[in-house]
Formats: sequence, C-alpha cells, structure tokens
Amino acid sequence: MAFTTALEFRELASQDEQQAIDAHQAMLADDFEFLPTWSEDQQWEEFIYRMSAGRRGENIPDGWVRSALFAAFDDGELVGRVSVRYELNDWLRQKGGHIGYGVVPEHRRRGVAAALCQFGLREVQAAGVEQALVTCDSTNAGSIATILKCGGELDQQFPHLDAADGTRTLRYWISTQSNR
Repeated sequence: MAFTTALEFRELASQDEQQAIDAHQAMLADDFEFLPTWSEDQQWEEFIYRMSAGRRGENIPDGWVRSALFAAFDDGELVGRVSVRYELNDWLRQKGGHIGYGVVPEHRRRGVAAALCQFGLREVQAAGVEQALVTCDSTNAGSIATILKCGGELDQQFPHLDAADGTRTLRYWISTQSNR
C-alpha cells in the first residue's frame, strides 16, 4: 500500500502526544526508541521544547551535538520519525551517524523509511554536511535496502563494528549532493 498523500515532515507538537507515545510503545518491541530520551515521567511539552531547542543548538548536554527530531505524517497519521545530527561526535562517528529513522510497524514496506532518510539527507545538506554517515544493524535487511536505495556506499575503511553483544553495525556514507 502506498501513501495516500505526500508525507508531511515536521517537528512534533502538542497535538501529537498520544500518537507519538503509541508509536514509542509499539517500537519498544523492536528494541527501538521512537522518542529518543523521552521518559514517561517527563511532561510532553518539556520533551518537544527540548527537541526544538536541540535543533537550534540550545541547551545541548555535554557530549551531545546539535540535533533534531522530525516526524512524518501521512494524511495526519504518524508513520515514522527521523533523528538528524548536524555534526558527529566520537560515538556518533562509530555507531549512530548523522541520520537515524524508524517506521511505525504497520506502515513499513511502503517507502516511508526511504522518504525519512532522504528528508534527513536534505536537512544535513542544508547545514553544510556533504557526506552523511548512516548506520544500521547488519541483520536489518530493510534498513540496508533503504540506505542503498538512498545512495549509501559501505564504508571501505571501517565496514562494520562489532558490538559487545556480538552484533555488527554497518556504516554507510551517502553524498548529500545527490539527494536534493
């Protein structure tokens, strides 16, 4: 099934609270935090303010970088999100990359992940990033296919990193110039 309309990309807002929390709960089964750094004891307005401040480069904790969280909506329904890091620190250079995306399970296999990745590429390109690092678990065939579809090339110097739990993280570079 394809999108009913063009996806709308924007920061989360007050009216998105229940859909976002539902998506977060659904994705925990995949060991994925749809709402990074959010906790149930945090007020929603505080969370969306903190995410917006991070995009502006304000109130960034030590060891973190300027970043943003955007949600994708299909005809008003939350279908996915993309985290955008405008620069890399040591941890992001190894494991996290510039872009991280997640698709709500019932909206997978419809091109949402590719749309999220392409949006993230445009966002970091506008901030001056020419080569974006995107990583994924070596067992995530869907994410590998998405990254390749978006022009990803496997990092030849460090093609993967082995985690303490035995999993491998694949590292891909994507030119932002070809994803306008």
